[in-house]
Amino acid sequence: MAVHKLTDWELEEEPYVLIAIHATSEPYRMAYLINKHLELGFSRTKIDQDILQQAYTANYPVYKHFDKEQNAPFYLIPNKYWGVSNQEKISLGLFDHEKETQVKTLLIKEYGTVDFLLKIEKDPDFFPVKKLINALGEIPQVISVYAVDTFKIKQQDYLIFE
Repeated sequence: MAVHKLTDWELEEEPYVLIAIHATSEPYRMAYLINKHLELGFSRTKIDQDILQQAYTANYPVYKHFDKEQNAPFYLIPNKYWGVSNQEKISLGLFDHEKETQVKTLLIKEYGTVDFLLKIEKDPDFFPVKKLINALGEIPQVISVYAVDTFKIKQQDYLIFE
């Protein structure tokens, strides 16, 4: 049987804006604060972002808002979250249940200090990024906000939410 290969096939990626948010709030609280201060409508999606690694399994909560004015979906996801270790489970005795070990995980390791990521599926050239960054910076619980260089991210498939 002959093997056919496709050469010069490049998958065209959709442009997007990625904003890093430093804040010490829980994910549901951060979505609420953004909704309150920016008058958006983030709500939690039914499906979490599942990350299956050899060492751990993590289910990151995803919050989505569709902006009709910009015709773009917005996604808010924590960069730091708790996962369950896939390593050996600890048995406490003959009649005790096995205890799962929780580990702190990172969605995007290149930005390990970032608490939340805000992804906007829109071309950065046609989206008011600075205006959004300034508005997010006005939230009292937000420590800092800045745009992320998406070319530094190795695991970009972790940022595909649908």
